[in-house]
Amino acid sequence: MKRYINILLISILLFGCSTDDFLEKLPPYEADLDGAITNAKTAELALIGVYSNLPSPGYNSVFTTSAGSFKAGTMRKPEWWTRGNAVYYYERYWPVLSGANDYDWAFDYELIKNANFLLSAVEGIDDFDGNRKDEVIGELHFLRAVAYERLMLRYAQYWDMDSHLGLIIRNELPGLGNVKLDRSSVAETYQVILDELDLAIEKCPDYSMCSQASKVAAKAYKTRVLFQMGRYSDCISMADEVLTHTENALAPDYSTVFTDWESTKEILFGRVYGASEIADLEYRITSFSSGKWGPSSNYINLLGDDPRYSTIIGDTVVVDYRYGTPGTVYKNPTVKKLVNSANDLPLIYMRTAEIYLLKAEAIYRSGGSFQDAYAPIAVIRNRAGADPVPHASQEEIETAICNEWLIEMSFENWHEYFALRRFGVEKLLERNDILKEALDKAIESGSDAEAQYRQRIDDRRILPIPSSEINGNPVEQNPGY
Repeated sequence: MKRYINILLISILLFGCSTDDFLEKLPPYEADLDGAITNAKTAELALIGVYSNLPSPGYNSVFTTSAGSFKAGTMRKPEWWTRGNAVYYYERYWPVLSGANDYDWAFDYELIKNANFLLSAVEGIDDFDGNRKDEVIGELHFLRAVAYERLMLRYAQYWDMDSHLGLIIRNELPGLGNVKLDRSSVAETYQVILDELDLAIEKCPDYSMCSQASKVAAKAYKTRVLFQMGRYSDCISMADEVLTHTENALAPDYSTVFTDWESTKEILFGRVYGASEIADLEYRITSFSSGKWGPSSNYINLLGDDPRYSTIIGDTVVVDYRYGTPGTVYKNPTVKKLVNSANDLPLIYMRTAEIYLLKAEAIYRSGGSFQDAYAPIAVIRNRAGADPVPHASQEEIETAICNEWLIEMSFENWHEYFALRRFGVEKLLERNDILKEALDKAIESGSDAEAQYRQRIDDRRILPIPSSEINGNPVEQNPGY
């Protein structure tokens, strides 16, 4: 077992074990697997370490948050901003569905690996109070489900239940015999995730805070997974079960979710940042409040006079001339939603509003009436003080549902990109003008070039399996990479 000591250095030793300073303290010692997790206290410490693997820590959180929005065309770097950090990283490439990175893959599989170690260790510990041992087991299974579901949406053909290109399932302690594993099918991967969530629903504690796994959060994730699988009737039933948790109802107003997130239980699960991490989040302010990254004009036009505008979009700011032409004054709107005055806004993985949207789309896709499909949308819009929108035809109800994803869930967790992909490439091209311009250039070059570029857009619905995996485990790469 000692050959795996390093795997525990993050999951056991990064943070303190008090829920009051969750994810804040750095213990001054190291330990190995054989001696570290021997009682309930050290198991709770290790559990906090597993949570710390949730994507993404501090500085890199801006990339986890924004990549999907760039791909969807809702977020943009100003065209005139061509120097300095404005061209850093992949912001030039995200809008044309390029520039993948390994962050999500590395963090999610690290989480799964550390959860496996702790599950193994907890089996031999008997000094937990009450049913806390079962709760810890439930939380670990929930975290594995979260990691697999995130990986599924980014790296596997999640929309095709018949596809063989699912995930690599690593639910055993690592050893020489399981370094090389084949990809499971999409159906097999979904079943693993459902099994994890069912166990989490059974064993997790009740909801107490958004940073901790809970029964209702597990039910919410199961709602999303059932939707992705096309099991719409089951999705609707599970959504209704989640919505019976009235303590997790929609916040009384939209802005509260972001300006005073601790006062609402609408956020069902998210990564909460401790005080020691706040300094690393300053890049979030730089990106979203300085005009470096802002909402696209296309997205601002979509918002129109929606009451949520003032929560989502911030002030137009004067941008540092160093990144444009000297002597020219540049102004750019900001994304207000992603920052708050304390700079401690969590990464929101799941909130109650998403359940309403999943229910609405599941009703529509299962052949329900347009009026029934619109009813959950009406709840969300009523909360926001927004007027009803047309929904009496197939085109109108599709537009109503898709646009509500783009407005209500904007910039949070790739929701805009996933919604536009579900409703078709033309919807994506309607919003992502940079991708549309690239396609138009291909069209000018002839039918073969157009076909190749359309195939590229189709292939790049998901990311490539990172070279960090394939170099040691030569699994089949996703098409187009």
